[in-house]
Amino acid sequence: MSGGTDSVTVSVTVAADPGTAFRVFTDEIDAWYVRGPYSWVNAERAAGIRFEDGYLREVWKDGGHVDTGRILSWEPPRRLVWADLLNDGAMEIEVEFRGVAGGTEVVLVHRGLDTLPPDVAGRIRRGYSWNIGLKWYADFLGR
Repeated sequence: MSGGTDSVTVSVTVAADPGTAFRVFTDEIDAWYVRGPYSWVNAERAAGIRFEDGYLREVWKDGGHVDTGRILSWEPPRRLVWADLLNDGAMEIEVEFRGVAGGTEVVLVHRGLDTLPPDVAGRIRRGYSWNIGLKWYADFLGR
């Protein structure tokens, strides 16, 4: 994990080609994203998560939803960028899928951490967010 005070960068290498890695990250996010009380905007109502209609969307049991991110760039199988709508779009998450020997290196950069409360930004910088999320993803793919 690296990055300055404004961003954090994490990565994982998975044993899949970039196209598969991108598709699983996006189309199958609901299968690998682990549910828990801290994983959702509204844990009581949450039924799933998906990229849909240009957004990263938390879908609810009652048919409603909340858009947590707005897609800024969708470039399969190479790159995905979204603005985090829970922080007024002040943060941005970029995920790149780079072909390497034996698979794909998935590099995630979360920018705009300085717009968060210091304790929240500190947890993300220490790896209590994306390191965990990319581990869920890699475990789902079987590394």
